[in-house]
Amino acid sequence: MNVDILLVYPPFSVEERYARKVGKTVGGNLPPLGIASLAAFVRDQGFTADVLDSIALGLTDDHVARHVQEASPQVIGFSALTGNFHRAAACARLLREKFPDTLIIVGGHHATIAPRDVLKDDTRFDLAFIGEGERSLLDFLTRYRNAGWKRAEFLQNRAGLATLRGIAYRADNDIVIAPPAARVENLDTLPFPARDLLPMDRYLPLPNQYLRQPVVHMTAIRGCPFNCSFCSNNAVFGRTLRFKSPGRTVDEIQDVMSRYGAREISFWDDTMTAKREWMVDFCNELLKRQVDVTWTGYARANTVDLPLLQLMKKAGCWNLFYGFETGDQQLLDNIGKGMTLDTLRNAARWSHEAGIEVRASFMLALPGETPELARKTIDFAIELDPDYAQFCITTPYPGTPLWNDAEKYGRLNKDFREYHCWAPVFVPFGYRDEAEILKMERLAVRKFYCRPAFVWKCLRKIRSGEDVVRYLKGLRMLFGFLR
Repeated sequence: MNVDILLVYPPFSVEERYARKVGKTVGGNLPPLGIASLAAFVRDQGFTADVLDSIALGLTDDHVARHVQEASPQVIGFSALTGNFHRAAACARLLREKFPDTLIIVGGHHATIAPRDVLKDDTRFDLAFIGEGERSLLDFLTRYRNAGWKRAEFLQNRAGLATLRGIAYRADNDIVIAPPAARVENLDTLPFPARDLLPMDRYLPLPNQYLRQPVVHMTAIRGCPFNCSFCSNNAVFGRTLRFKSPGRTVDEIQDVMSRYGAREISFWDDTMTAKREWMVDFCNELLKRQVDVTWTGYARANTVDLPLLQLMKKAGCWNLFYGFETGDQQLLDNIGKGMTLDTLRNAARWSHEAGIEVRASFMLALPGETPELARKTIDFAIELDPDYAQFCITTPYPGTPLWNDAEKYGRLNKDFREYHCWAPVFVPFGYRDEAEILKMERLAVRKFYCRPAFVWKCLRKIRSGEDVVRYLKGLRMLFGFLR
């Protein structure tokens, strides 16, 4: 096999992601839809592509190297978040040693928000791609092929590199960052992700995130109009919303039902309910076509109301994820949520009235927080009584307003290996140390999940052996967080 580009998601286990032993079979492996979409796009333009998801396949760096040997790609492309970039860099160092004439590039969140970091000399990446990659990757591959796939000559052509948009490269002991490439405005023009290049049988959400198997993951929206200070997604996709049309989205649902037997869709868009009219049209399209599928997604408390949630339930939605974050209004204001506590209460109540389960996210160690205010958040979580709650530890990602202001509010550890939302990399002045934050996280998990009322609610929802298996996996994960 000889491909033009091999796109790699680096080795990084679920237990590494959560920084705890939560069980290797608990689920949580998500398909790298970003690079699968890139593969489909360049493949449609005449290039050959392959995708290697090291996480789902349980690969080591040596396994990746053996796959590269077999695939003989002209280009190796990595995608990485901030928290797993160190694993991508380690793998790239090994591949550079073994394949010195192969161009190695990197894209994704961390390359976009910290291009100088990803191009440090010890990372061994030749180019970094910034922002959405379809247009810039296609332009780069076209020029690289025209240059005869010659790495050294291509990198020495500074004039040619300077005309590429959406990349960063080394030049004269500095990092040159080109203007971003144009975003794709009409998402309907993009092909469906190249799921045929992925091990589709390996992807299963966490136990509280699916009802029926097989589950297939999807996205339908790019961009987010809101300005939460901790979110890095705007750096990649911007604040202008772009949607696949409701019809195109349902086409993709029916496609994965046909190809992979999907019975449930897990949407990973930042805020599916950001544009009410789109959600209404999407639900009506599902109902018109009588699509027998359940689905979950992410919503925002101030973008829902009871009639909309009732329509979503009718169209197959059974579970929504909300970022409630905190039970203190001042802390909510500090992170730019732009909502009141009553708005959060309404969203939780309306969702339950509509028959939709609520997954709620709360943040501990926020700017300005003290242990007393954290306990207020824990009490608020119990008051809202979501079906599931997660208590993340505040992580100020590079490129966000929270990163820029972090040291006004506390101490910041800039070891990106710990940037996965489950380690205390930021210690607000109101806390003594990292240990106090971890103690508060365990208290939150224990107080929320060890309530008799919560246990009884879970037991009442068991309808099948599959439900029992899900709950046992969830219990295993809970023990991991209580240790």
